[in-house]
Amino acid sequence: MSHISHCPSCQAEIPSAEGAERVECACGLGYLLRGSVLDRIGETQREERAAEVEDFYSISPFPGYAPGDDGPTLIDRCRRSAFLCSLDAALPADAKILDCGCGTAQISAFLALSAPGRQVFGIDGCRASLAHADEFRSRAGIENLQLVRGDLFDLPVTPERYQFVLSRGVVHHTPDPDEATRRVASCVAPGGYLLLGFYETAARSFHVARRALGKVLGRPVRALDPVLQRSDLDEDKKRIWIDDQYKHPLEHILPLDRVNRVLEAEGFRYLRTVPPSPLGANVFDPTPELSASARARLRLGWAIDGIRDPDAGLVFVVAQKN
Repeated sequence: MSHISHCPSCQAEIPSAEGAERVECACGLGYLLRGSVLDRIGETQREERAAEVEDFYSISPFPGYAPGDDGPTLIDRCRRSAFLCSLDAALPADAKILDCGCGTAQISAFLALSAPGRQVFGIDGCRASLAHADEFRSRAGIENLQLVRGDLFDLPVTPERYQFVLSRGVVHHTPDPDEATRRVASCVAPGGYLLLGFYETAARSFHVARRALGKVLGRPVRALDPVLQRSDLDEDKKRIWIDDQYKHPLEHILPLDRVNRVLEAEGFRYLRTVPPSPLGANVFDPTPELSASARARLRLGWAIDGIRDPDAGLVFVVAQKN
């Protein structure tokens, strides 16, 4: 069965003729069609740093898929994460979800597979990453996932369109992470929820030191990296991890307070951070606002846990638009 395209801006079905290379939505947006990926960028010359990041991920799409990966293996892998389990349980079975900076779209695919009534849109700027995602989408038969190539600073999305917006590990790989955060936040509907994942200063402090030591030695110190110690990962997966975590051409590390200030200025109220994972709780349930001392203790805990953190300092802020 051929994939039916849906526009990320208005969420409507886009009609297309067999063999079409370009499609137009009734809302006025046009896309190049690459497989089932809607390409809003096309051959447009990208901003220098955006092009540099896209070139980087064209060589090492992150995270990669194994040749034997299918729907059940992806669901099983994602359900080992307490955070993803909590997120999946909290999202309605008919939710419309936007994933900004989806990469190879593993989280998007997981959320779509877990509830076929959901409509999930994954947007990323890297053509190669989306090609990997599209190949897996087709192999796993995921019809409720639409992949879109678009620029984070020019998202093909009507403002305040989505009740649930996810952005994991992308704003810190842009030239202006504060503006990137604002662009992602603009997609959230009033009363809707944003899950923003970023490298937090304290949480990533151990990895920064580990990366600096690896640079001096000329190679990562595997005994200090929990991902590189895993026996269940093949060497290609580990190479991709090394490229992403030790060789990325553009990275900002953001303190929690800075991210919260940007979101507060955009009309959001803080609900929680992850970690800690909301075990047994709804990921969208609010927690008490953090005092200065509570924030300091939380961030100290992240720094201490850095030695065994498989996400190398990635922290989520969950917030709701007022």
